[in-house]
Amino acid sequence: MDRRRVSLLGLGLVTSLLAAGCSGDDADGGGHPLVIATTGHIHDALVNLTEGLPIELRLLCGPGVDPHSYAATTGDVSDMQRARAIVYNGFHLEAQLGEILEQGPMSGRSWAMASAFPVSRVLDWVEDGEIDPGAPHDPHIWNHLAGWSESVEGLVSHMATLFPEHAEVIVDRGATYVDEIRAADAWAREALSVLPVERRVLVSGHDAFNYFAVAYDFDTHAVLGVGNDPEADIRTMQEIAQICADKKVPVIFLESITDPKVTQALEEACRGRGWTTAIADEPLYSDDLGEGAPVDTYLGAFRTNVERIVSGLGGDAR
Repeated sequence: MDRRRVSLLGLGLVTSLLAAGCSGDDADGGGHPLVIATTGHIHDALVNLTEGLPIELRLLCGPGVDPHSYAATTGDVSDMQRARAIVYNGFHLEAQLGEILEQGPMSGRSWAMASAFPVSRVLDWVEDGEIDPGAPHDPHIWNHLAGWSESVEGLVSHMATLFPEHAEVIVDRGATYVDEIRAADAWAREALSVLPVERRVLVSGHDAFNYFAVAYDFDTHAVLGVGNDPEADIRTMQEIAQICADKKVPVIFLESITDPKVTQALEEACRGRGWTTAIADEPLYSDDLGEGAPVDTYLGAFRTNVERIVSGLGGDAR
């Protein structure tokens, strides 16, 4: 489905809910002030900044929930109405919420991680040879750790301004967390260095790893577009199957939010070209985090992805 159409559908839903009676503006709800995060990556950053402080956090898109297609419930809208802040990814990741967060009644309390992502690192999003003027940028910015660390620094400043009584704690914790992100980036470069250039071909179901590919010198391909649509077109399937056969790609990576039928069909298409590409035993984490340690944290999921990529691509080509 066209991403602009999805966004308009989401805008209509939320606007209708607001009109139905969620117009109160009790930002703190009579208790601790509420901060809402749309994704697990953002929620984890907020946990690192505020744990133990009298601030309530709420995550909208938990494990297994695709933020591209996430639709707000009445309860979600009520919470957003009373929240002191809503922190979202931006770059049209939250397709059904983007316009209401950026232009509607929630815009005054909404802040995007993309607003602090370095412009020089932003990737265009091209589908069918064209850039969508309504959603021109690849939203998966957390997969570029150097850039994401700057987004987190922006979040630290934003939260310190919103909560001046806790600013010193938030800034100190933010500095520690940013150091951890940058250390994970350095670790990943070392871990991935074992893979020769010809083995650095990452094939996944959902096109979420372009920033990862730029950061760590990979070639990346996916059957689905940025929005994780449930169906792949035949031409794309054939093109990627040919790439797998030509480059002797040993594994196709599922993701935690990808329909297994997509990559299974790609596996069969590769076999039809005389090359066996297996489906990786374990998924990668793209737009969500996992349910248990270590993949329930941003850096835990990232490190797990790196380890699985090295394991899956590190053997000799068959």
